[in-house]
Amino acid sequence: MSDEWSTNALPVGEQLAFWHDVVCAAFVPLDVATPGTGPFAGSLTSHRVGSLRMATVDADPHCVTRRARLITADEEFTHIGLLCKGQAVVEQDGRQALLHPGDLAFYDTTRPFLLGFREPMQWKVFMLPRRLLSIPEADLRRMSAETVRGDEGLGRLVIPFLAGLAEQTGPYGEESGMRLAASAVCLLETLVAERSGRQGLAAEADQLSLLPRIRAYINERLPDPGLSPESIARAHHISVRYLQKLFQREGTTVHRWIQQRRLEEARRELSRHGRAAVTIAFVAHRWGFADPAHFSRSFRAAYGITPRECREFGRTGE
Repeated sequence: MSDEWSTNALPVGEQLAFWHDVVCAAFVPLDVATPGTGPFAGSLTSHRVGSLRMATVDADPHCVTRRARLITADEEFTHIGLLCKGQAVVEQDGRQALLHPGDLAFYDTTRPFLLGFREPMQWKVFMLPRRLLSIPEADLRRMSAETVRGDEGLGRLVIPFLAGLAEQTGPYGEESGMRLAASAVCLLETLVAERSGRQGLAAEADQLSLLPRIRAYINERLPDPGLSPESIARAHHISVRYLQKLFQREGTTVHRWIQQRRLEEARRELSRHGRAAVTIAFVAHRWGFADPAHFSRSFRAAYGITPRECREFGRTGE
C-alpha cells in the first residue's frame, strides 16, 4: 500500500505551506524554499518494502534544507537519493555533489544537509535506519554528498535495482519484502565498501553465506527447548549482538524466527497426523514448546485457529 499527496487541487497561496508539511512528514523536519512566489506543483508517493521506506517526489524547482536547529535525537536514518529527472545538488559535510538523471548520493539525517533542484525533477529517496547498515561510520561519512554515477562501476548494478524497487509498489508478501530489503542493504553496503577503497568484500560475501548456515543449524535443532541466541552464536563463533543484527536486517529477531519455524512444523504435524490420536501437548513438546498453553496461544495468534481445530481439520481432510 502506498500513500500519495499532491498540491494540484490547492489554491496557489496554500501550495508551498502544504508541500512543507508533506516533506516533513515523509522524511524529517526541513525548511523549504522556492525561487519564486507563484504556483508550485508537487506530488509525493511513498511505500515500504520490509525495513526499507521509499518515496518518489515529482516537483517544480525548490530547495530543502536540514538545519542544525531541526535535528533531534530521533532514530538515525541514512537517505539515498536517486535522481530520475532534472538536476540536483546535494550538500553535506562541506562537500557538494552535482547529480544528473541516473545518479545517486547518500546523505545523513543526523547532520545538516541541503538538497537543491534547479528545474522540474523526479527524485526517489530510500530511507534506511542507520542500525541496519553494517558499515563503519567513517566510511559512511565519506559517502555523504558524493556522486555515484549510474553508468560506472557498481552503480550500474545498484541503481537499476533500487529504481525497480521504487517503481514496483507491491503488493509483496512479508517474507518477500524482507528479502528484497535485505538485498538492497547488501548492495548498498558493498557499494560503500567499494567506494571507500576497502578490500573487505570477502567479509561481506561471508556474511551473506552465514545467515543461511545459521538458519540450517536452527532448523536441525528446532525440537531442542534449549535452543537460544546464546547457543546459536556460540556454535558459529560470533557474538549474540552480531547474530541479532543479522536477523534484524531481515526484519525479524532470532527468537521470532525460531518460534515461527516451530509453529510451522507443529501445524504441519497436526495436519499430517490428524487421523491419529496425537495430543496437543505431545506436538508442543516435540517442537520445543515447554508450555502447552503458551504453544496454543502462539498458534492461534499465528494462524487464527487453535491447535485442536487444526487437528480436527486434518482429521476431516479439510
